[in-house]
Amino acid sequence: MKKSAFAILLSIMTLILISACGTQAPNAGNTAPAANTQSENETGNKNSDSNKEAGSNDKPEDHVIKLLANSSNHNDEVAAILVKEVEKLGYKLEFKVPTDIIIANKEVVEGNYDVVIGNHSAALKAFNEGNNANLVPAFLTTFAPNGIYSKKYASFKDLPDGATIGIPGDTGNGGRPLLIMQNTGLIKLKEGLDVTKITTSDIVENPHNFKFKTLETGLLLRALDDLDAGFLFQSQRVQGGLKLEDAFGLESAEVKDFYIIAATRPELADSPKIEALKKAYYSDAVKEFYKTRFDEGSIYYAW
Repeated sequence: MKKSAFAILLSIMTLILISACGTQAPNAGNTAPAANTQSENETGNKNSDSNKEAGSNDKPEDHVIKLLANSSNHNDEVAAILVKEVEKLGYKLEFKVPTDIIIANKEVVEGNYDVVIGNHSAALKAFNEGNNANLVPAFLTTFAPNGIYSKKYASFKDLPDGATIGIPGDTGNGGRPLLIMQNTGLIKLKEGLDVTKITTSDIVENPHNFKFKTLETGLLLRALDDLDAGFLFQSQRVQGGLKLEDAFGLESAEVKDFYIIAATRPELADSPKIEALKKAYYSDAVKEFYKTRFDEGSIYYAW
């Protein structure tokens, strides 16, 4: 009887132990998978964040900037510096040097390139009007102030009455020497003029009876030998062996209309790639380059 009671008691204890183990085992088994699931979710979220930072959703072409940069203000040489600067920002720059700025503008309009550097406001405005286009300024770059020079006289005050002065024949640039002369008090222009459309017909006072000879841009330096004075672009001034201080007068840095523009299509104007190009252009590397190409005071920066 005692043995039977002992056997019954042992059976009950065994059942209790088995029940306890059975209850704990599933809990222990469920705990590990739950921890793994949480870890996997955290890893997934981290990977997702990294992909967003790296711009994984961007198309490859979004990180390629196609640039046309002409030789005005040495932008053809600046482009080589921009290659390295945009690379630091995660972009690749492909550039060519166009021989014709009008063709270059059309290449950007047609989507073959993203941006063109080489126009100032007047030139860009004239292109848009003449080609039913809508290129817009993305940012300003530099402005090399041009001036009036002479191989016969030392200053404006030495010019005789009735002197002949050479000026550019195109509308966009023809008013530039007239603005210089107005700033020095030699002539007076109509008020409220668009500085990119000024012509000699806008002169209202010319007490010294100066005469103006309009010339193609490429002939301005050559004609200086036969004229009393003439307007020269910076590159022509350097080519002619003239110094900045030889100028009778220079353009003002305040006239933003004559800064060289980086122009693009409206849909790209505020895009990350254009912002990257602007940041690269406004770098110390570009400014240091210009110091090797221009005399002090002969180049103005937009930044």
